[in-house]
Amino acid sequence: MIAAIYKAWANFRGFDLTGSTVSPMDGPLRPNAKLDAMPVLMQLDGIDNLTAAHDGMLCSSGNDLLTLSTASDASQFELSARRSMDGPVTAIAALGESLAIAVEGRGILLESPGAASRPLTIEGLNPSCVTAMVFADPTTLFVAVGSDRHAASEWKRDLMTKSASGSVWRVDTGSGRAEKILGGLEFAAGLALSGKDIFVAEAWRHRVLALAGGSQPRVALAALPAYPGRMTPSASGGFWLAMFAPRNPLVEFVLKEDEYRRRMVDTIEPAYWIAPALVTGKSFLEPIQGGARKKLNMLKPWSPTWSTGLVVRCDDRMAMLRSYQSRADGDVHGVTSLCEAGGRLIAGARGSGKIVAIDDETAA
Repeated sequence: MIAAIYKAWANFRGFDLTGSTVSPMDGPLRPNAKLDAMPVLMQLDGIDNLTAAHDGMLCSSGNDLLTLSTASDASQFELSARRSMDGPVTAIAALGESLAIAVEGRGILLESPGAASRPLTIEGLNPSCVTAMVFADPTTLFVAVGSDRHAASEWKRDLMTKSASGSVWRVDTGSGRAEKILGGLEFAAGLALSGKDIFVAEAWRHRVLALAGGSQPRVALAALPAYPGRMTPSASGGFWLAMFAPRNPLVEFVLKEDEYRRRMVDTIEPAYWIAPALVTGKSFLEPIQGGARKKLNMLKPWSPTWSTGLVVRCDDRMAMLRSYQSRADGDVHGVTSLCEAGGRLIAGARGSGKIVAIDDETAA
């Protein structure tokens, strides 16, 4: 009886009984189009894993590991070297001349000066879903694994099947010994170090965790309106955080409708699921929300969307300060990697295939 009365009252007042509401884009996340106004340094399909290395800027595009250099006028990037790997590159970490490369299906390869690359075999770690890595020192590597059940390229399937099997590992690259320091994560998608703290982006729970020593993790950021991904430290203190796709109330609702969700996963191609995406508008078969998207044949910047561009500046405790965005009608969507170089932040928008530069001092 009480439940029936509550439901009737909720329907009258418009309460959300499904728990599918999404936090508003407000405060430091107030909508803007700053990311679209930034200079484009390079157009590169599938750009991912931007990493500063001793000999230039590294990145990946599918199976290719690329080295980028700055053009003479410093306004563009040029491709200076290309290496083909045995599978899609899913993460890169560099410290000095040491390099760790994660390849889907093969695991982690270690490279150092004067030595051939060697595989790092870790029992219990899914070699197909390493999503982020960071060196703490020349022999200590922290590794984020998105899922034990799916490959990194199947991130949509991991969300829609609720696997909750992500983890964070501490690896001694010299001996090969590895320790799982946190498990049961809903897609660990990013890592950053700050003193004794390890920040971990838990994408499907829309939050960033902080680990300190052997203590229980604390929540550094929660109830985010988008899915957090990779992080990188800033030379002026604090961090940069990429959120690779926005949350959507319809997706949140579908995640609660188990029978519908299972049938969707079993019978429809992932590109056409009611699910977040790195880029949209590529096919008329994509799910849309009718008149909510366009008016007078113009795509509304505030319309519901599966993809967006979002880069957030955070302080040293991961509190958000400001953001740079590409809204529904923008063209810098699906930012998955960030890297500081030459006093600027370099952002890789994998969805749109663009590398853009953010001058934080002048653009704030």
